[in-house]
Amino acid sequence: MAQVPQAFNYQAVATDSEGNVLVNQSIGVQINILGNNSDGFSVYSETHSATTNELGLFTVEVGFGNATDGVFQEIDWEETLYFLEIEIDENGGTNYEPLGVSQLLSVPYALHAAS
Repeated sequence: MAQVPQAFNYQAVATDSEGNVLVNQSIGVQINILGNNSDGFSVYSETHSATTNELGLFTVEVGFGNATDGVFQEIDWEETLYFLEIEIDENGGTNYEPLGVSQLLSVPYALHAAS
């Protein structure tokens, strides 16, 4: 039986509050997985420290961060619609500002296939 990674990749370009790209900068990232809709209930949250590249791009592995609420492996992916909310602190701390929310439509591996 194949092993299903209990995480997925996320990439974005980090900008400050004025829309300027954060180049080669350490940032704090908070990931929230919301249920039902973009204003839905939080089922999981985690934090990351990341560094942007020369284009402002950063990458994190959702599921492998520092969990602050919930357990990633216990998310019932068949239960409801889920949305990914991203927040960043441009100074590398924990004073997070919203970057955006988008619906999770599919992932390369079906996470519920492990069950």
